[in-house]
Amino acid sequence: MLWRSFFLIFLNERGLFTNLSEIKNPEDIKNFSKKELATLAQEIREKIISTVGKNGGHLASNLGVVELTIALFRSFNQKNDAIIWDVSHQCYAHKLLTGRFEKFDGLRNHGGISGFTKMAESPYDYFDNGHASTSISSGLGLLTARTLLDNQKEGNNSESGKVVAVIGDGALTGGLAFEGLCHAGQLQKNLIIVLNDNQMSIGRNNGTFSRYLSRITMSSQYQSIRNGIDNFANKIPLINKFLPKFIYKFKRGLKGLFLANNMFVEFGYEYVGPLNGHDIHEMELVLNRVKKLNKPVVVHVITRKGKGYKPAEKDPQKFHGIGPFSIEDGSVKGPVELTYTDVFSNEMVALGEKNKKIVCITAAMAKGTGLDAFSRHYPERFFDVGIAEEHAVTFAGGLAKGGLIPVVAIYSTFIQRSIDQIIHDVALPNFHVIFMLDRSGAVPNDGETHQGIFDIALMRSIPNLTILSPASAFELKTMLDAAIDMKGPVVIRYPKLVCSEELDCFRAALDLGKGILIKASDLKSDSKSKSTSKKSSTLLITTGSMINETTSAAISLKAKGISADIYNLRYIKPIDEEYLVSICKGYKKIVIVEDGVKQGGIGEYIEGVLLKAKLKDIKVLGFPQSFISQGTRAEVLKDAHLSAQDIKNAGI
Repeated sequence: MLWRSFFLIFLNERGLFTNLSEIKNPEDIKNFSKKELATLAQEIREKIISTVGKNGGHLASNLGVVELTIALFRSFNQKNDAIIWDVSHQCYAHKLLTGRFEKFDGLRNHGGISGFTKMAESPYDYFDNGHASTSISSGLGLLTARTLLDNQKEGNNSESGKVVAVIGDGALTGGLAFEGLCHAGQLQKNLIIVLNDNQMSIGRNNGTFSRYLSRITMSSQYQSIRNGIDNFANKIPLINKFLPKFIYKFKRGLKGLFLANNMFVEFGYEYVGPLNGHDIHEMELVLNRVKKLNKPVVVHVITRKGKGYKPAEKDPQKFHGIGPFSIEDGSVKGPVELTYTDVFSNEMVALGEKNKKIVCITAAMAKGTGLDAFSRHYPERFFDVGIAEEHAVTFAGGLAKGGLIPVVAIYSTFIQRSIDQIIHDVALPNFHVIFMLDRSGAVPNDGETHQGIFDIALMRSIPNLTILSPASAFELKTMLDAAIDMKGPVVIRYPKLVCSEELDCFRAALDLGKGILIKASDLKSDSKSKSTSKKSSTLLITTGSMINETTSAAISLKAKGISADIYNLRYIKPIDEEYLVSICKGYKKIVIVEDGVKQGGIGEYIEGVLLKAKLKDIKVLGFPQSFISQGTRAEVLKDAHLSAQDIKNAGI
């Protein structure tokens, strides 16, 4: 970009160009001047914007913590001190300052560096973080382990270093974060919690805690007075030697005056803030002080999500997790075709008009799940509980008990957190709650922590639960409409995809436990395909979100003279076993394809049913017993041996 070239020329003329590419570790920035630090922050932002514009990723959150990251790296010794990024939606600057500049262009690409912290990438990445609210608990565990091991050493010389947990205001609403807060306060270890308050999580913050933080930020008068005392003390060389206790008690008195009923103080923490999260110098001063304390500390910083890029500042929600976009104006290069999320969104608005008992719940993902439209039409029947999936499920159970029909929309990877609540608070009492699991199956680019491949294996064993898997837009609408009238809990799982091509058979009414048979002769193929009049000898059984790959495999088999029919399950649970066996008996070879883990999945279950019926030559394709890394959907499926080619090979 022309303006960037002029900017860099301007900096070079003044000897301020810091050359981000030459920074290999955090120690390299320790001696930078204020002007050099400002330049560095600008360079980091430019690199993040250009890379995310090309690859997609988490933009707004990363732009908001550039100065905070620099301040942390300058204040702490990275050889011994650990910085833990909660969720790690905000770790891009961290990666650039820890020797990954040359690899950064491959961010979130297949074989490239992760968009989250990843232990295999760098010793500076202490955990593989991709879910919210974990940093305080894991940080406290790390600090405790280091302390215990140090105490066992001869001489009892403490070398463990500091542990810093950086957590956002949105993630702090999670119950796990509060459990960690309570325990850290109980242990009274010097865990340093940096609360990054951008007053906006993935979606608009909701609830009491958001209002609480807003109230705390009004206490800046306290910090102004406290900083004035500190500045005065620093100007008198001997005052800190002779009057430390007096100064400490005086400042604690001020805190009691201005921060009455501060939750963190009540938990046993030293509370400092709010600080300007874009003022490196101010943050450094505070961080260098609090690391000397012998108790847990909360450092409250205020940042602006999307800082430095106007489109992201204007609409941080849009630029939280975004695909490739135009850097010039922020316009998104996304799909124009209807996605499964779009279908769900539109259908919920329609159903909400028809049935006043329908209520919708999500956990800080209103836009991501498509429920933002429902929230606008029926705000009194919409509940965003924040990052609190466990509460969302149990809350839904209570709503169902009260006579409403709750629809809970949560990504597959995040529903994992609430399996206990689904069992205990919904399935056991057999409450009518509908769970919409977006991003089920292979999830591109976000890597291991976000793959939606465990929900089938986790939920199939739960009594009273019905699980459905649509193969098209019409099937999703049909299943959602039917779920409203069902009894007990219902799960509908669907992928992050443009909807598949509609086939006439997809319009058939649901029949409990039964799927639909798609004949090879009904599949479209090119003119070069070999014609065959043979009776189909191969049956491909598939979950709905694998219909495209399975159809492609069937067409490829047809081109080789092998007629392969497809049985689209529709129901993951229950399965009409007698009907399934009657379908399968007409085929010599059966290939079962699912977009979940093979072990404990629907494929293994069906295989058992068919073997019991004396059927043979059965192959089961599913995700392996390993974590699958990032890439496009096609690359993820190829790594899992679930591509159309893999299905074709299994059918030969």
